Amino acid sequence: MTGVITKAIHILDLLVPQGSEKELSVTEISRELEMPVQSVHRILGSLSSHGFVSQNKKTKKYKLGLSIMKYGFLMWDSLMLRSVARPFMQELLDKTSETVYLATRENAEGVYIDSIDSPRILKISEPIGLRLPLYIGASNRVILAHLPKKTRDQLLGGVDWSKVPSLQPMTRESIEQDLELIREQGYSMTAGEATEGTTGIAAPIFSYENTVIGSLNCAGPTIRFTQANIEKYSYYTKKYAGLISGELGFRNASRINF
Repeated sequence: MTGVITKAIHILDLLVPQGSEKELSVTEISRELEMPVQSVHRILGSLSSHGFVSQNKKTKKYKLGLSIMKYGFLMWDSLMLRSVARPFMQELLDKTSETVYLATRENAEGVYIDSIDSPRILKISEPIGLRLPLYIGASNRVILAHLPKKTRDQLLGGVDWSKVPSLQPMTRESIEQDLELIREQGYSMTAGEATEGTTGIAAPIFSYENTVIGSLNCAGPTIRFTQANIEKYSYYTKKYAGLISGELGFRNASRINF
C-alpha cells in the first residue's frame, strides 16, 4: 500500500503545472517515471475517481483535478485566517481578559487552530488542535448555525443523542432551537458542555464567498460571566469577528450585528 501511495504522489508531482497547465498521457507518465503502463493506468483511474486528476476527453491526457485545488484553497484559507485574525484576537483579549480561541470547521468537527491565553491565574487553556463535534461548544455551534440547512441536517441527522461527548444532556430539538437563537443574536454562548465550570461566547467569521469559515471565541470560568460581562464580551466578540470577516473580503454587513 505504501508503494502505491508513493507512486501516486510521484504522478501528482509530475503533473504540477510549471508556468502553464500540464497534460500528460499514460505513456508519457510511464516513461518519465519509469513505471509500468498498467500501474500508471490503474493509479490514474483511482486518482480520477476522487477528483485528483482529470482526463481531457479529446487528447486522453491527464492533468491535475479540482480536488487538488480544493485542498490547496482550504490550506490557504486556514493560514490566511490565522494571520488576519491574530491582531484582532489580541484586541479581544485586551477587552475581556479571557482566553481567546480561533476555530474552523473540518468536516463534522470544529477545531481550535489558534489561541491566546488569559493573563489571569484562574483561566481556561485548551490545546490547539482540540476537536469536538460542531454541535458542542460555542465556538463550534456558531459555525454550525450558519451552515446551509441541508448541511446542518446531514450533520445532525446521524447523531446518537444518547452518546454525545458532552457534559450536558442534548437533543436535536434543543440544538435546533439554540441554532435559531444564535442566528438571531449573532453569537453563541454555552456553559459546561466541554469543560465543567466554563463558559464560552463565540461569533462567526465569514469569507469573501459569504460562507462561514470559522469563529472567534472568548472563554473563561463561568463565575466571571455575569450578565454585565456577557453583554460586554458578546459585543466585542461579534465586533472583532466582524472585522476579521471584513479583512477576509466579506461584504455582507447585514449579517454582522454589533
